[in-house]
Amino acid sequence: MTSTQEKIFAYYKEIRGDFLDVDDERIQHFFCNLLKFRYLQHIEAFRQARLLEIGCNKGYMLHALEKFGFTDLTGIDLSEGDLTIARGRTKISRIIRQDLFEHLSTNCYDVILCKDVMEHIDKSKQEKFVKSIYNSLNPGGVAIIQVPNMDWFMSNHERYMDFTHEIGYTRESLGDIFRLYFPYKHVNIYPVSYIFQDNLKRKVIFGFIRPVFIKILRFLFKLLGEGANDTWFEYREIMVVVKK
Repeated sequence: MTSTQEKIFAYYKEIRGDFLDVDDERIQHFFCNLLKFRYLQHIEAFRQARLLEIGCNKGYMLHALEKFGFTDLTGIDLSEGDLTIARGRTKISRIIRQDLFEHLSTNCYDVILCKDVMEHIDKSKQEKFVKSIYNSLNPGGVAIIQVPNMDWFMSNHERYMDFTHEIGYTRESLGDIFRLYFPYKHVNIYPVSYIFQDNLKRKVIFGFIRPVFIKILRFLFKLLGEGANDTWFEYREIMVVVKK
């Protein structure tokens, strides 16, 4: 029997496309910035290596990777509607509809990227997902897995905005599950801000004014007690970078 989650994934474009794709050019620019400012420092040495994106959606990240010189790319997703758009957006031939566990069981990569997918996987399969990532990585390979941050101010919205969300992570719990298979020193958690200082105005506002505002908030949270000042409340998402 097809689950409700599988039904939604199969028609994700049709169900949420108008909401998610307000401005195609703006979204592509966002993914280029996400790659440039958050991911590239961890994978720039792998431009000619085998790279997989799990949950490639409409091909925004794959197209960004093409722009930055990555050449051996594969994308998988469950929505045929999204994949059709991804194939038209990129020059990549290996964009396929396949279950991630099935794909990882028969393929190996030097780099695996996975943005906003892990939280959609049933909690009982979370460890299996991490183990599959580990087994599919070549020695010396790197994986970047990004998820919503449950310490963020608006984390309730992130947790429940999508019917298919199954679980939420903080930096602590994300590290816990990946250290079941990857050595402690090869598991690093980073905050993922969607604010990119790519022009002078943003550099002034978010490079100088925002940090002062955050320090004030941390001080107020410290007065409240309960450890609220130690959380990454200012970041919408987090990512784990693991090495094999």
